[in-house]
Amino acid sequence: MIDLDHVGLATHDLDGARDVFTRLGFTCTAKSTHRGPVPPHGETGAWGSGNYCIMLERGYFELIGVTDPGLPHPMVAARLDKYAGLHIVALGCRDGDAAAAALGERMAGVAAPYDLVRDVPYGDGVREGRFRIYQIDEEALPEGDFFLIEHRSREVLWQPALMEHANGVTGLDGVTICVGDMDQSRARFAALCGRDGDYRDGEARFDLAAGSISLLDETSLAARYPGVTPPCLPWVAAVTFAVADRAALTKRLADNGVPFNLGPNGAPWIAPDHGEGAIIAFK
Repeated sequence: MIDLDHVGLATHDLDGARDVFTRLGFTCTAKSTHRGPVPPHGETGAWGSGNYCIMLERGYFELIGVTDPGLPHPMVAARLDKYAGLHIVALGCRDGDAAAAALGERMAGVAAPYDLVRDVPYGDGVREGRFRIYQIDEEALPEGDFFLIEHRSREVLWQPALMEHANGVTGLDGVTICVGDMDQSRARFAALCGRDGDYRDGEARFDLAAGSISLLDETSLAARYPGVTPPCLPWVAAVTFAVADRAALTKRLADNGVPFNLGPNGAPWIAPDHGEGAIIAFK
């Protein structure tokens, strides 16, 4: 069974995005840089991209951007060519080969794996974060940048001090995608998840082993997040975080001068203008 491992936001200004999310009350990791297959022969080498991560008790959130324009960074560039904001939806699995094989029986476009490495600050030094990635082709799943991920160094990423956040956020709850053709998108995500999701009133929800993926049509997006207009369709619109104390969260946002809205159930959310192109929602 797959879970919602992490969600990633592509930004033109990586350090600026870190400052925005620090203001929202998150603890960000130190900057980390990527290494992976480099053309033309595919040997592992330096990429010109890097990230800051927000590590949570369940899952994590990634800010990703260009760190060296002179080195390869095609995946970041491709995302930013569409829009700055949420793109990455990583689906966690314990056995990547088995999960990829099972998924390949339900849908096309699951690529052969590649290994990704990044240097992770750890204590007074640096340790190696290691991952195996199984990319899902954009033609097979155009709603976002989806891939399966098998962690091979979980203890390096989930460091206890990094999971303490001033805003009280404890976990990654879900990701929401605005789609133009609900029927087609529902069919693709049913194949991805191995079952159809719950559907009502312009929304389809797919619960994973942990976390969820929701699809909204434009009307439903406008009703839930008034004033938000998709830059394109499909659009990875929102990430939702679980929070321990809503009142403490809203006080933190107000004290830091962060504009926020309250949904019908009283849950706060932040519009894309103040969330680096993404709706930042809390539950």
